[in-house]
Amino acid sequence: MKDVEIFPAVYHDTGVSRFAGNPFIEAMPPLEQSKSDFLTNLAHYPAKPSATLRRSSEVVRLMELSTINDIVYPFPEYQKAGFTLAKMARDTYVARHPLTTMDRQRRHAIATTGTNGLPMPADWKPSAKGYFMMSVSGQGKTTFAAAALLRYKQVICHSNYHGADLKCHQVVYVLLRVPHDATLKSLCLQFFNEIDRLLGTDYSRKAAALRNIAPMVDLMNKVATAVSLGFIVVDEVQNLRSARAQNAELVLNLFSEIIERLGISLLALATPAVQAVVEGAVRNTRKLASFGSLVIEPMARNSPQWEEFCDTYWDYTFVKTKTKLTKEILDAWYTASAGNTAFAALAFTLSQHNEIGGREIIDATAFQRTAATDMAFLGPAIAALLSKNPAKLRMFDDLLFSPRYKAMRALLGAEEPARPKGVKNEEFDDVHEESMPPSPAATKNKKKASPRPVDLPLEDPLAR
Repeated sequence: MKDVEIFPAVYHDTGVSRFAGNPFIEAMPPLEQSKSDFLTNLAHYPAKPSATLRRSSEVVRLMELSTINDIVYPFPEYQKAGFTLAKMARDTYVARHPLTTMDRQRRHAIATTGTNGLPMPADWKPSAKGYFMMSVSGQGKTTFAAAALLRYKQVICHSNYHGADLKCHQVVYVLLRVPHDATLKSLCLQFFNEIDRLLGTDYSRKAAALRNIAPMVDLMNKVATAVSLGFIVVDEVQNLRSARAQNAELVLNLFSEIIERLGISLLALATPAVQAVVEGAVRNTRKLASFGSLVIEPMARNSPQWEEFCDTYWDYTFVKTKTKLTKEILDAWYTASAGNTAFAALAFTLSQHNEIGGREIIDATAFQRTAATDMAFLGPAIAALLSKNPAKLRMFDDLLFSPRYKAMRALLGAEEPARPKGVKNEEFDDVHEESMPPSPAATKNKKKASPRPVDLPLEDPLAR
């Protein structure tokens, strides 16, 4: 297993007053200077093939085709999503300032749940948010997440913050995927495996030895707090639609628990197939969209975006004869892919694979042949996308955003739901055998906590 690098904390002044003096936030990379930076910083364009390379052997060029998979085309929607993630990643730590007495009490309260430990601070309330990002299968949500996460050092080690002792590890994020069985146990074990991979701990062994899910969830809460987890990215949320009985509800309850009790932000990624889950759990889904939601749709035929996308990829032509990108080619390319990012990249790659050593040219015919042969298995889905016919799209639940779902989306993410007056455990009673004390809202003005030496050996998993 490849070693995970743990970076020593390097602190940067953010220029944001509410972030000032918070080591967990200041240890993150410097903020972008403009909105456009959130778009350009996500783009990735590998080296383009030269005229010399296009004259290379067939095998060399076939091997070089994999370069196309490394392209990250920055869709306009990525700008909003990139800013949102940057804000969520930092906001989550506003209420979890490690140099405050309140946070120390909060951490110990969670660490000692069920053992007559310290109560949760009465004035504490989370600053975490949830964001729901949806797109049809292959439209770039996972690509966005992967590119955005590269901006962050995943594990940071703190030892001293401007003269104040701060001995702890900060796991900035973890990436999880809802398993196909959609069970809460599988998701929890995945979390422990990821923490073990990052920190060399053995929580997965301890968790696997637990017979009931309740203590496993309790351990997850404690570990997430102990490692000062910033945010979680959960992919493939639509897999909850196949969950048995109440499994989907239990997982969504956990997501709500993570945001509202632990104060950890959460980015949820899903295809339209998630609509069945949403319709059955509006309350919990609203919490996942407390910072809004975003839908990325396939590109439209003849749109400037489609032309720009194809023009970007056209620079990665490996056949001997690179021609001008014509309207006829654009149209054939669209017919082969329906404007879906993954389908379009696949059609371009396979067309070149077929023409290298053959005609050595990419034209409309090349795309038509690829659509009829190599991509024939995707033909029904592509035809459904091209038709925009709900009856045909309904056969592929990960391709269709129904009118009913679009109406519900406004309910979920159009406006930020009001922060509850208290953080209660009523939705998690079916998982927790022993609930943590509720955290009532602040009813009086809080005094600004002053920095003081902090050492958290009981909560740092590496301090043994």
